[in-house]
Amino acid sequence: MEKIYLHYDMDAFFASVEQRDNPRLKGIPIAVGHGVVTTASYEARKFGVKSAMPTVTAKKLCPHLKLIPVRKNYYSAVGKEIQNLIKKFTDKYEFTSIDEGYIDITEFIKNNNIEKFIIRFKEYIFKNTGLTCSVGIGFSKISAKIASDINKPNNYFIFESKEQFVEYIRDKNLSIIPGIGKKTRELLSLFNISVVSELYKIEKKELTAKFGINRGEYLYNVIRGMQYSEIDTNRKRQSYGHEVTFGQSMNDILELSDELKVQSKKLSKRLKENKEFAKTVTLKIRYSNFMTYTKAKTLKIATDEYKSIFEAAMESFKHLKKKDEVRLIGIHLSSITKSNVIQLSFNDLQINK
Repeated sequence: MEKIYLHYDMDAFFASVEQRDNPRLKGIPIAVGHGVVTTASYEARKFGVKSAMPTVTAKKLCPHLKLIPVRKNYYSAVGKEIQNLIKKFTDKYEFTSIDEGYIDITEFIKNNNIEKFIIRFKEYIFKNTGLTCSVGIGFSKISAKIASDINKPNNYFIFESKEQFVEYIRDKNLSIIPGIGKKTRELLSLFNISVVSELYKIEKKELTAKFGINRGEYLYNVIRGMQYSEIDTNRKRQSYGHEVTFGQSMNDILELSDELKVQSKKLSKRLKENKEFAKTVTLKIRYSNFMTYTKAKTLKIATDEYKSIFEAAMESFKHLKKKDEVRLIGIHLSSITKSNVIQLSFNDLQINK
């Protein structure tokens, strides 16, 4: 039996949590964020308000928009509740963030109607959390993820065959495909390719020559419904991050340095709790004109110590700091590993003669 995957995506998660907790916010346009919109409710989206938009712009589009402060730790706790609900009925899951994930539902569908299962799943989540989700069903994780976006919010879509999936994406912009990011789209645009159907014209040999074997084969296979990957039940965190948007832009070096120290300590604590180490430290700065810059530093040895994280962030800070006032500052850690032992290359090995 072919695998059947479900992808769930909680609807406007942060905003929906706030509307659930405060009935006075239900039915009105709200945005979670300070300085920049983190999540907009569906009522706000009707006015053009969207994530990553400056709140000043959002207010112009929707003058009666209600701004709600971010409660990141609380949203994470709610996300954990949802994940625990899923763990109660299956061990074939893969959580990709606090508000979305995949479930291999092949076993559940053997003697059950798919639509009945979806409705039961959505009711199960709603009755236990008071939150709605959108669901996609597909023959692969990618097809399920794309399906979950089709009938948002609080609905579902089923790709019943590979042929249906291929036909659906044919006339869509490449941005619909997970894994085809901005940089890849920019490169493809140089060849006048922006729509999926245009990508069909490029042979696999040409794609692998331009993008490398892995990326080229992915581009070739994914639009033909031939990209498969199993549920990763041991999926590990790919990165850690912490950032702060200031109520008022600031330019005080000491205050910004202190903020980076606080963030470094918080990230170090999280690494130690998970017994993990980070090798790449990326500093992110957004100025008052909303121009955003990042600079990454790769350490010789992966670390979980706040001093190493802080020093790397400060080194990048010296390169990125301008005279302009800072609106947002943050640290992101990547190249996560369970060990900080230096792995020697073959050429590093000492041969005793």
